[in-house]
Amino acid sequence: MALNSLLLIGLLASLLTFVLTKVNKKLGSYCTIFSTLFILIFLFGYMNDAGSIFNLINFGDFSLQLVTSNYGWYFSIIMVLTYFLVSFFNPYWVEKLINPASYNMLYVFSVVSTLGVFYAKDFLTLFIFWEMVVWSSLFIIPLGKSRKASVVYYTISTIGSFSMFFAIMYLYSLYQTFDINTISQNLIDSPNTAIIAYFLIIIAGLTKLGIFPFHTWLPIAHGNAPNTFSPVLSGGLVKMGGFIALLISAVIPTSQIFSKHIKIIGVPYENYIVMVLGAISIIVGTLMAIKQEDAKRLIAYSTVANGGYILIGISLLDQVGFAGGMMHIFNHAMASAAMFLTIGAVAYRTGTTNMNELGGLIKKMPVTFAAYLIAIISMAGIPPMSGFASKWLIFQGLANKGLMFMAFAAFFGSIGSFMYVFRPLATVFLGQLSPKYNDVKEVPFLMQIPMFVMSLLTIYFGVMPSHMLAFISKIQGSLNITPITIEGSKIYSFSGMWDSIVITLVFVIGFIIAAVIFYTHKKAEPVDQMNTYTAGEFIYDPESYHYAKSYYAPFERLYKNHPSIEKFYEAIALRVSEFGQLVKSWFFSSNVSTGVFWISVIITIAFFWGDKL
Repeated sequence: MALNSLLLIGLLASLLTFVLTKVNKKLGSYCTIFSTLFILIFLFGYMNDAGSIFNLINFGDFSLQLVTSNYGWYFSIIMVLTYFLVSFFNPYWVEKLINPASYNMLYVFSVVSTLGVFYAKDFLTLFIFWEMVVWSSLFIIPLGKSRKASVVYYTISTIGSFSMFFAIMYLYSLYQTFDINTISQNLIDSPNTAIIAYFLIIIAGLTKLGIFPFHTWLPIAHGNAPNTFSPVLSGGLVKMGGFIALLISAVIPTSQIFSKHIKIIGVPYENYIVMVLGAISIIVGTLMAIKQEDAKRLIAYSTVANGGYILIGISLLDQVGFAGGMMHIFNHAMASAAMFLTIGAVAYRTGTTNMNELGGLIKKMPVTFAAYLIAIISMAGIPPMSGFASKWLIFQGLANKGLMFMAFAAFFGSIGSFMYVFRPLATVFLGQLSPKYNDVKEVPFLMQIPMFVMSLLTIYFGVMPSHMLAFISKIQGSLNITPITIEGSKIYSFSGMWDSIVITLVFVIGFIIAAVIFYTHKKAEPVDQMNTYTAGEFIYDPESYHYAKSYYAPFERLYKNHPSIEKFYEAIALRVSEFGQLVKSWFFSSNVSTGVFWISVIITIAFFWGDKL
């Protein structure tokens, strides 16, 4: 099927989903599953297609066109796969949504729009589909808990959108074309012009990827969006920012364009500035995730940190680090979406995502627990999960270039991720079960499917990362980057080689030994939560036994009084609000005399200076 036809059918499917949901909520939600599956199946046909052009629409001298590429396919398949798997939750959450018909329609509409972004042949097509994604997600977010979240999301997105739009118009005024390849060739001969375009367009990517200082929308939007859309936001849509970073760094070859500019540790200062922002995001995201009480906000801040890894990896533009950054796009999509789904499953059964109110759910929801455990192992970069492979490659790239600040940030983020991913594990699934959750049971089988598939993919590409890196090496070749060296299960870097099969065997043997010790030794005697002693005092309230609150209080005190960009933004918002109130009191007062006064002022100005205005 032609790519433009696939988009058209996808858009029609979103309208059909709306109608079906109006007829029957469950039926419309099942339609989101079949619609995304349909797109996913036909998208596989473009796996090895590159250079095919599809016309969307012509108007005057302009035309909107799509072009196939291996990097566009890589991003799109991750995006659609995430949408498809998450859609299995839709039939069960549809009753809790404010407007289920609009949600289901926008859900399909947004995934189709992302295809237009990844396959855009020109900047105008890219910008139009970019805005379609922003607006569709803008209307989905307030269908959850808060309308304010969509305001924050749109404000930050608008910064990126205007920045990108200005860059596109600026480039068009210079070269009279929107075509990305043509502009790229022109920028090679105009490196100073490329600086302006680079920073204006990369801002759009930074806002979407949630990079400091544009990260503030993630915890608000993720925390308040419907539980079925948070996994899509974190696992899918933020990766559009990674695509922009790829486009403006590799498709438009900045390493070649900026080759004669000032370099910092061998990296053009333009790329270095962006990488520093990625490193700061890793540190900020990690520290903020550690102190969260709400599980969804915790995962949202972890997305900020992992966005930093992706940005640094792609901006490195080298053989190993670039491959790591590209692979981390997939790994984080699976891990973060799985984490959000497991917390969504917990919320489905308990009605809360506040970790202070949970605990001891491991025996009630074993499948959900297993999926969360696999996801956090990958998120923390521990073998044999796939997250280890991508982080290891990024570390290798940073070490090879001698970028010690970035390497420290990446190492700090990995250590910190142990802390924040462990907190939901200990406070949601382990510990004592509250009596009010005695009747909780595992989520329905259909909701378990995406958690199982994501876990399976995480393990598979952890054991055999070379299968994914082989495709990434093709992307590197098409972008004139030296492909990563792979030999079977062996992956080579600058400092040596690691064999994923050998590492997996080591962990499997260790797991078997631990299992033997566990099952051959005497088991601990289970006791009721209230059957214990507390220094001679009996606690009558079982909630007092829960230890989730202030879990890392001693560590958090180390950076309790840290500077906050959020407070800076809040101060600006407060001043804007006060100015708005002042203007309102002046021009829109209910007092008639105030209105007469301003009308008199306007008439006086028009009478004396009207001809000069």
